[in-house]
Amino acid sequence: MSVATMSNVPPDPTGAATPQELGRRLRALMHQRRCSVDSVVRRSSLAGTPISRATAHNLIAARGHSPRRDTLLAFLRGCQVPPREQIRWLIAYDKIFPDTRRPAAS
Repeated sequence: MSVATMSNVPPDPTGAATPQELGRRLRALMHQRRCSVDSVVRRSSLAGTPISRATAHNLIAARGHSPRRDTLLAFLRGCQVPPREQIRWLIAYDKIFPDTRRPAAS
């Protein structure tokens, strides 16, 4: 994706409706925060929620099966997204991947 195309993608989850759109927005978030995949992996580990480089890459490339919610959370922590902002990303995740949500506790 070119820099010109990247600037058209908001670093925000609002409006993302597919795994590919979420991945593009996560890449825009990395670009905005001047993060590389390696720095996201390193920071997620320091935050106590480690993810592998391959997992982080698969998340932004929207490859493979549905990512776990914990994977997105680890990625966001690796991008140093404050907890209050993480909530919006998790809400978008729940809309895009409804089958991965846990049933409500009774």
